[in-house]
Amino acid sequence: MTAKNSWWEGAVIYQLMPRSYADGNGDGIGDFQGLTSRLNYLRWLGVEAVWLTPVYPSPLQDGGYDITDFKAIHPELGDLAAFHRFLTAAHEHGMKVILDLVLNHTSHLHPWFQRARWAPKGSTERNVFVWSDDPNRYTEAPVLFRKFEDSNWQWDSVAEQYYLHRFLKHQPDLNYENPWVQEEMLGVLDFWLQKGVDGFRLDAVPFLYESEGTRCEGLPETHDFLKKVRQRVENSGRDVLLLAEAIQPVDEAAPYLADDELHGAFNFALTAHLFAAIASGNCKKLRQCLQDAQTIVPGCRWALPLRNHDELWLGDGHLVPEDVIQSIRSGLPGGHGHWLNWGINRRLAPLLNGDPRANKVLHALLYSLPGMPCLYYGDELGMGDWPGLRDRDPNRTPMAWTSARNGGFSSAPEPLLVLPAITSPGYDYRVVNVEVQKQLPGSLLNWHRRMLTCRRLLPALRLGSFEVLESTHPSVLVYSRCSGSMTVLIAANLSGAGASLQIDLSKWKGSRTREVLWGCEYPVADENWFVYLPSFGFSWWLIGEVEDTDVPSVD
Repeated sequence: MTAKNSWWEGAVIYQLMPRSYADGNGDGIGDFQGLTSRLNYLRWLGVEAVWLTPVYPSPLQDGGYDITDFKAIHPELGDLAAFHRFLTAAHEHGMKVILDLVLNHTSHLHPWFQRARWAPKGSTERNVFVWSDDPNRYTEAPVLFRKFEDSNWQWDSVAEQYYLHRFLKHQPDLNYENPWVQEEMLGVLDFWLQKGVDGFRLDAVPFLYESEGTRCEGLPETHDFLKKVRQRVENSGRDVLLLAEAIQPVDEAAPYLADDELHGAFNFALTAHLFAAIASGNCKKLRQCLQDAQTIVPGCRWALPLRNHDELWLGDGHLVPEDVIQSIRSGLPGGHGHWLNWGINRRLAPLLNGDPRANKVLHALLYSLPGMPCLYYGDELGMGDWPGLRDRDPNRTPMAWTSARNGGFSSAPEPLLVLPAITSPGYDYRVVNVEVQKQLPGSLLNWHRRMLTCRRLLPALRLGSFEVLESTHPSVLVYSRCSGSMTVLIAANLSGAGASLQIDLSKWKGSRTREVLWGCEYPVADENWFVYLPSFGFSWWLIGEVEDTDVPSVD
């Protein structure tokens, strides 16, 4: 008898920003009323889980990641009752809901911080946060927001001490050496577990503890606390995902996936290697990254993003080697002039110069690799961005639903919108929107839907084993996914030029082979199978199927 798989194993996660997704009350700001009304679309698209960026009360100086109350809903989005209606509706549509849970810091306007800065030095209230008389501590910890901050310390004139902030100065770091902090944050977890959420994306988990002489990332004390988080989830008796945001190399992110710690972690190194491969047309390092990730943590525990609400994080040579960073900077001209802190501040489509072929081949890899593919809202349309907006807001503009005013996002006058709708050439919401693309069989949106349908109907793509196969062409990545008697072979050309190659299929010699998306018959598998892939082309082949197997259909 086989163990039951958890719901997140191989699940497709759709990330959205509630304030930018759908406005239900006409005030220009997305909310739970609007989001609930769009759940039919998400079910139609075929995603299995919805990840919400922070929904808590906040002054919104960092997109909601600066929180003033962990147990409430921002009034612009609704209230706890509106959240409950959304959560209930999502479950009725068969979708799970993942909340962003920020463990590392609060807003400087949080009552905890205001109380701390007025409390006596050394008191329990003061020590809810990390204070110092010396701003030269932890000098080996990099400044993450180097465009906006020149230090991880900020002087507070009331407290007459410096406080630590690994993010922006208005986001003071909590002090996990204080047992009260640990219990309070575990209480936040309990609160939302009781509300019925299905998972948590744990923001900035490497930075919970500090130590001199280190980068202050992923310290043993941090892992000890995350084990407590896991235990709380286990005590709930529910199947709840714990997903780590740790922007670290695979070998440093892997410890979060210990059996008694978290269930999943984002593989940001793989994201960087995917873009490096598309920029350079060479798959060698991407192939090695995939092999390393599966060797260190086999199975479906890596979350796989292409883009999200942040910049495309590349780092300082710590996440990926410097030559990988340079290949992206030189090979993706869409990123020129858009470098923010440690990466490129662009959405996917403009970063790829609006080329739908590159969009498709990257997502074809994402949807066929082992793990949890993460689709950022609007990328299924090829939405653009709005360069020049504050901080990372260029990537967070309203979802384009129709050709109507404001892209159908809101009925409010344009000046009241949370952010302006996209009107730039090639990405204008009157052309690039859900309504238009639904009606076009060959649209990018319908392509994504068909791919997600195929993934859902082919267990090998969701939970199958993974093996990188030999490729005779430097631009082509070849691998197989196998589950029981089902094998899916994937080949993807990450170059702007066509590629011819031979694939050795001797282990499946004599097996029937046909292409997945359109059901076309291919020659029977042989030792020397000749394949041609056009520029940014790919194929999924079903190998060894029985004669009466139906080709996946979106009907």
